[in-house]
Amino acid sequence: MSKQNTGIGAGVEIRLAAVLGMDVETRTALESVERLAAQGPVAVPGVFMPDAGVRERLRGLGVIEEAEEEDFHRVKTVVLPYGGTPARDKQGWKERGWRIVDTRSAHVRRAQVTLGLLKLEGAQTLVIGRHDDPETRALAADYPGTVVLEDTTDIARLRYAPAFGAVSQTTLSPRRVAWLGQQLRMRYRDARITVLETLAPGMASREKALEPLCGWCDGVLVAGDPGEASVEALLETARRCGKAAATVDDAEALQGCRRVAVSAGAFVSRERVEALVRGMTRSP
Repeated sequence: MSKQNTGIGAGVEIRLAAVLGMDVETRTALESVERLAAQGPVAVPGVFMPDAGVRERLRGLGVIEEAEEEDFHRVKTVVLPYGGTPARDKQGWKERGWRIVDTRSAHVRRAQVTLGLLKLEGAQTLVIGRHDDPETRALAADYPGTVVLEDTTDIARLRYAPAFGAVSQTTLSPRRVAWLGQQLRMRYRDARITVLETLAPGMASREKALEPLCGWCDGVLVAGDPGEASVEALLETARRCGKAAATVDDAEALQGCRRVAVSAGAFVSRERVEALVRGMTRSP
């Protein structure tokens, strides 16, 4: 997203999706870290939000991301990542006397609690999510034996259990979660299967706002880090509608498009989207 020259070219008509980028909860969490950083050094045991723009912004404030516990003595406050961290880690840090500020998404907290309840009911616990996503890893880490389902290959490898209980990573596409839940039920018809959607409402709103623009545009540009779950979900939405779609890093793929719709992943600020559009419309 840092590149302002998208390679799309001048004379392109651009429309922004009505809902894109950060929602209120995400902005509020980021602002809370910024306020804490103004009061003294802050460490995050992990990446606060999976977005290069956010990381650059926090780095400028002196926030230490991907901190190890031995780094905690250098700071005033330890802030939990927005996507969560294993509960046992949080509890251990508190017991050892560190000042912990919990900025986890409310939807991540709900998913963690829900997965625990499914475990208590005796279900084989599952997380529908991306293997390499920190949020999914944090959800699965609290309950040994939890299996991550990213695609049908994971479902095929899953061992039968009398009961399965699944939650979803909060930034996935609702369609993807529904499809994988359907595939799970089809494969294990004799099992009791509970799939609880723990998606953040903002994800559905971004997709719904993009879909009408796909009837107008030739291509879709999605702001955000390639590979980040919400960015990939928006690219999937555009391609499902038969449109060329790209992130800023590979925007050259939209060369020749005269009408471009712009959306943004869950961790992209409105200011960054506006800066992107200014770069797209600037005369050479």
